[in-house]
Amino acid sequence: MKNASSILHVAVPALALAFFVLHLAYLPQSLEDADSINFAIGLHAFDVANHQPHPPGYPIFIAAARGVRRFVGSDVRALALTSIIAGTLGVFAIGALFARWGEGLLALGLAITAPLYWFTANRPLSDMTGLAAAIAVQAMILSASTPRALVVAAFLAGCAVGLRSQVFWLTAPLLIVKGLGAGSWRLVHRVPSPKALATAISAYLVGVLLWAIPLVTLSGGPRSYWRALFNQGAEDFSGIRMLWTTPTLRELLDSMYFALVAPWATWPLAVLVITLAAIGAVVFWRRDRPTLISVVVAFAPYAIFDLLFQETFTSRYALPLVVPVALLAARGAAVVPANVGVIAAIGAAMFGAHVGGTSLAAYARQPAPAFRLFTDMQRATSIPVVVGMDRRQALDLLAPAKYLGGFPRNMTLLASPPQREALATAKYLTSDHRAPLWFVADPRRTDIDLIQHSDPQRYRWSLPYPVLIDGVRPDEMDWYELHSPEWWLDEGWALSPELAGLADASRSGPAFGAITGHLASAVRGGAIVFGGRNFDSSAHSRIDVRVDGQVVDTFEVPASAFVRVAHVPNVDGTTRAAELTINATPPSRMAIEQFDASASRVLMAFADGWHEQEFIPETGRRWRWLSGRGELRIVSPRPATALVLQLSGESPLKYFNKPSTVTVRADGAPVFSAAVSDDFSLTIPIARAAAVVTIETDQTYVPAERSWRTRDRRQLGLRIFTCEVRGVFAPDR
Repeated sequence: MKNASSILHVAVPALALAFFVLHLAYLPQSLEDADSINFAIGLHAFDVANHQPHPPGYPIFIAAARGVRRFVGSDVRALALTSIIAGTLGVFAIGALFARWGEGLLALGLAITAPLYWFTANRPLSDMTGLAAAIAVQAMILSASTPRALVVAAFLAGCAVGLRSQVFWLTAPLLIVKGLGAGSWRLVHRVPSPKALATAISAYLVGVLLWAIPLVTLSGGPRSYWRALFNQGAEDFSGIRMLWTTPTLRELLDSMYFALVAPWATWPLAVLVITLAAIGAVVFWRRDRPTLISVVVAFAPYAIFDLLFQETFTSRYALPLVVPVALLAARGAAVVPANVGVIAAIGAAMFGAHVGGTSLAAYARQPAPAFRLFTDMQRATSIPVVVGMDRRQALDLLAPAKYLGGFPRNMTLLASPPQREALATAKYLTSDHRAPLWFVADPRRTDIDLIQHSDPQRYRWSLPYPVLIDGVRPDEMDWYELHSPEWWLDEGWALSPELAGLADASRSGPAFGAITGHLASAVRGGAIVFGGRNFDSSAHSRIDVRVDGQVVDTFEVPASAFVRVAHVPNVDGTTRAAELTINATPPSRMAIEQFDASASRVLMAFADGWHEQEFIPETGRRWRWLSGRGELRIVSPRPATALVLQLSGESPLKYFNKPSTVTVRADGAPVFSAAVSDDFSLTIPIARAAAVVTIETDQTYVPAERSWRTRDRRQLGLRIFTCEVRGVFAPDR
């Protein structure tokens, strides 16, 4: 232990200096999470009742950040520098704690180069400050050999909770066990007297009261503070996902992933470190059980609290768990023969620093998505605009708007009713509107598909390992400028899995009556393309398609999927939108899953050989499976001279042992053929207009024939993420 301590005594200052310099070069350009925005507002006007900052208040953290701000003059720099300084001091604290447990430089290196530790040190949040204080207090508690030393540690533990409330779970249990005199666990040198224990508890309470009394007073008194704290707790338990409120196997697995794997950012690094940690736990159990028990007392209460009561997908909450995992991994690496474990651990530390460093550089390269969005919107709002938003964005953008002084004055916000946000926006289009219309969408949502739109401006985190920032709010978003959309739809359409579920929940699809939409006046004289599926092959229904009451298409519904094309009547001299109605007689179980209309664009629909659209709700990623051969129905309301096919998909090597050959035909004539062996994105020119574009692949499989766990009998060839066709038109003369 002495040897480990002497090595750390020399190495820790050098590591801390390097840590500080390397992080100082990558200060963030903006605030990012709603919590950091609340902290920034609290630097100027501390008011917990108004979430300045949010409950429980973080008074000591705010005081420290205010002190730093006096020297740097910037909210974001003050908060980020406070974290960097805390992360640097955390190097000393972790070194002292590990020395107490007989571990040295290897354990410390693994801990501070863990991607989550390295990355979080620059975020303008309280996580790193709270951790550094908690680890320092833990080291003091373990080192306390006299009642006076224990009292000092208890007082500082109470003070540290004012930095971040989660510090309680990292210090109070260890303090209690130490105070109870568990000598067999080697947590104390001698059993303290009841008087000494009572004195330590009193010191802890004094430390808490030192910040709690001013906090409650500044918050308007006990009643006002309790109301803010209660509302925050109610919001946490009702508005976020946690294992306590969602006790499912999936939630448990997600919680374990974000607690143990996410801090290391990549699966290979996480598997290596966790494997070494498991070996280290066994070694401690066999050779040094008291130390293992003290590690458990120090970190298990927080681990349980994190798994049960904190939001599953907020990766930064797992920051304290990096410390015990690194400690156990270093001990495990030391017993692997021929220094293989030590070499692997050193490699893990180097790779972890690379992962954290590249993520930090990307993080500092540009402002957060929400602040980029506000900057672009402010530049574009010289005239009044109306803005609709998905509900998540409508709520999350309140924090940056508050910090920036509100939304721009010439911006009118539409209501964002849950799951019907785009419907509220479409309703505005039906009104006698005059102002330009924007929509801010959650990239994971698809309700915007109810309104015809062009590609959005996308606001994304550019991190190579985005798991390090999971749980941030506001997160990523898409900004749609809805300049004269050609059509917009009401309830009952199933243009995406999300919208299909909404139609079922609201009992508004063709099985319950007519579904409606609206066509802009610019679409008159153009065409409609729509498609769907009949879920009841025994039903014999007829669909009528009407535009302003005039039948433009009528047909018997086939037993399976269908694609139809209809002409939109032209009415000279009118500028009003036309009403579109699709009605099934008698009503039957079917879904209209594709729709487009235009008088100027090339229209496309997925026809024979394509399976239904699928998506992952957590990410919003959508795709269709192509069978061996899939047709695209092409309709061009005005003559096109050529077409361009944009096709992207997943590597076929995930399902087959060799590359797949993709062949594209236009009205039966081959225009493209190539083998693909990786994820692919193809831009394929088609030299002439065509009515049918066919995509073929030479390999398919049936999932049910490969696994007993599924009954999926579909023939699957390629998973296609993007399939779009656009027209090339002769220049207007």
